Amino acid sequence: MHGLTPYFCSRNDKQNNMKTQTIFRMLSFTLLFALLGTAAMAQTKQEKEEKKAQEAEMKAKLEQIEFQRQQMKEQQLKTLELERMYTEQAREASRARSSARVYSRSSGFSDESPYFIYSSGQENQSSLTIRNSFDGDTDSSEGEFDVDESTTHIRCTINGKVRSGKINIKVIYPGGKVFKDLSITTSAEISFTQSITLKEEEKKKYVGSWQYKVSAVKAEGSYNLSFMTH
Repeated sequence: MHGLTPYFCSRNDKQNNMKTQTIFRMLSFTLLFALLGTAAMAQTKQEKEEKKAQEAEMKAKLEQIEFQRQQMKEQQLKTLELERMYTEQAREASRARSSARVYSRSSGFSDESPYFIYSSGQENQSSLTIRNSFDGDTDSSEGEFDVDESTTHIRCTINGKVRSGKINIKVIYPGGKVFKDLSITTSAEISFTQSITLKEEEKKKYVGSWQYKVSAVKAEGSYNLSFMTH
């Protein structure tokens, strides 16, 4: 019986060694999977950060393109507005008679747009047109328009629009009361027309010197003010 003991002890040792090797293998695989998982997570995080950086760069490029496009659009609008203004002036000038006159004046600033006044007078009829355009200017002007006893009809027209700032136009009766007070802002383009038929009992209110006052505050835009009587 004693001679069999070494055999059983050797078998147990082998079994213990196999268990130990199995455990080491399992631990190795577990550690490998953990390392692979950590590496995959780190790679995924880096990819996300790279993707985020690419999206931010693309957004910045799109914003720059949109800004340039908006600038080009605003420049085109300015050009079209000037072309329209000059076309209207040429059309009105061609209708003028020998008594008509067109002139311009500037307040002295070299970069200021001309202040155009067109007036004409025919028998029993007269008209006055004032227009100006601004490029971020702050300015003011005023003048008068006479209505005589023979006048039976008055027509006043005010048009204008601005891209920024404000233009205020005030028209005043000969007696000092306000006929019309309009503010042109970015909220809407203004187009106003009013015709008045003068009755004999009301002529005192209309006959005399009418006043107009125009003020612009950091305005980018233009206006047109016209009087016509007959």
